[in-house]
Amino acid sequence: MLNFSSVGALEVILLITCIGISYYGYSSSKRGGSPLPPGPKKVPLFGNKLDVPLTFQWLKYSEWHKKYGPMITVNMMGLNIIVISSQKIVQDLLEKRHTQYSERPRFPMITDLVGWDQTTVFMPIDSLWKEHRKNFSRLFGTKTTMAKFFSMEVFEARRFMRNILREKDKLEDHVRYWAGSLSLKIAYGYETKVGHDDLVELVDEAMDQFTFLSKPGRYLVDFFPILKYVPAWVPGATFQRKAAFYRKTLTDMINIPFEMAQKQLKAGTAKPSFTTDLLSADDYNSQKEYALKTSAATIYAGGADTTAGQTHGFILIMMLWPEACKKAQAEIDRVIGPDRLPDYNDRENLPFVEACIKEAMRLHTFVPLGATRIAPKDDVVNGYFIPAGTIIQPHAWQMLHDPDTYPNPFNFIPERWLVENPPPQTREMMFGFGRRMCPGMVLADASVWLAATMFLALFDIKPTDGSPKKFDQGPDGVLDGQNLCHPKPFKSNITPRNAKAEALILSIDHEL
Repeated sequence: MLNFSSVGALEVILLITCIGISYYGYSSSKRGGSPLPPGPKKVPLFGNKLDVPLTFQWLKYSEWHKKYGPMITVNMMGLNIIVISSQKIVQDLLEKRHTQYSERPRFPMITDLVGWDQTTVFMPIDSLWKEHRKNFSRLFGTKTTMAKFFSMEVFEARRFMRNILREKDKLEDHVRYWAGSLSLKIAYGYETKVGHDDLVELVDEAMDQFTFLSKPGRYLVDFFPILKYVPAWVPGATFQRKAAFYRKTLTDMINIPFEMAQKQLKAGTAKPSFTTDLLSADDYNSQKEYALKTSAATIYAGGADTTAGQTHGFILIMMLWPEACKKAQAEIDRVIGPDRLPDYNDRENLPFVEACIKEAMRLHTFVPLGATRIAPKDDVVNGYFIPAGTIIQPHAWQMLHDPDTYPNPFNFIPERWLVENPPPQTREMMFGFGRRMCPGMVLADASVWLAATMFLALFDIKPTDGSPKKFDQGPDGVLDGQNLCHPKPFKSNITPRNAKAEALILSIDHEL
């Protein structure tokens, strides 16, 4: 719903003026010979803006999909959003027709004013974006190129397990610290401080701000871009002052760790990393600095939040489905035994563990609404008119909870992935489509697998007083409802599985 707490007096005045303009466009939009996809009844001026909540909006979209079908039109104060819950239609648009549907829409608050278009996710497809993709491909576009980073992942996963043993009641803190430490090490070769680290805190703050801003409609400037030209000193222009605050956080996140890596490289103390490897490359020159530091920041920010959210969700699901947890642990015991920790060479021999991770990623859809695109010109899709400038919104949560594709979709059923013809992979819908597919998919996938498998090998997790009883995905349930959807903090009883498991964890201290 419209967040009037974010609206200043000036914005209210301009709202009255701008709404008239948007209403004209809304009421007289040209549809050609084909209709827009169906959708809920619109209120004059506001469209469906008052019907869409700021959290858990995918549940409202799911409700509308059941009524109107796989393509629905949601109008947000004159801006058309076509929400698509069909995997086939999404793939037809974003993969088969990727040359047309690759650009991201620009929401003025998060891009023009705060500057998140400096990172790959919001960047237009231009020479800078291509340089980002080139950087990612050179260093971890495949499992082969990623191999140099595996030792970092192993080190941080072991430290993660050690930290859980030391303070079992601080699971969420440990998950975030592990994910932040790993991303910083891979991106910059940075060694985080024990217990608390300013750079881990910085990326957490930046991603909290990103999550808040990534829902268009927090600020009226997203609907009326002319507002971005209002100076910050004008009474009522609170959004400009907030944008300046958020921009400083983002700028610090981009510059501070990069400058540290530069200084270490000059001093001869730098460790291998994405940044230092590219700084040392034969073809590096100062003209590539901006592309390098902004692509490194993308790894740092996106990698930390994604791996933390998915791993935290996996651990919660293991607590709520103890029989599946025990079965996965039995497979680990049979394949690996009690005398060593899992490593990547074990992965292909642990099919049930793999199935549990896939199913957890499906059930807990960390990115419920996939990355948006914008229609660059008028188009007709499945008989429906898509006007130029329309936002295309993949509805990943609905795709991954479609009972026709995933029977009994609200239950945790790892076995669905072990049949001869399994359903579509969750990773493909989680990490994006076409040219915009997440460049860190291989990295994130490996990180989550290793941490999840080590946790199963070493720990038991059981409910305790105050633990959730079920995986309720509604507003009163176990998830926070943000566009990057983390579990809420939950209580649990975590213990080493046995004396050998505890000894393995304690032995980690000698290796760190």
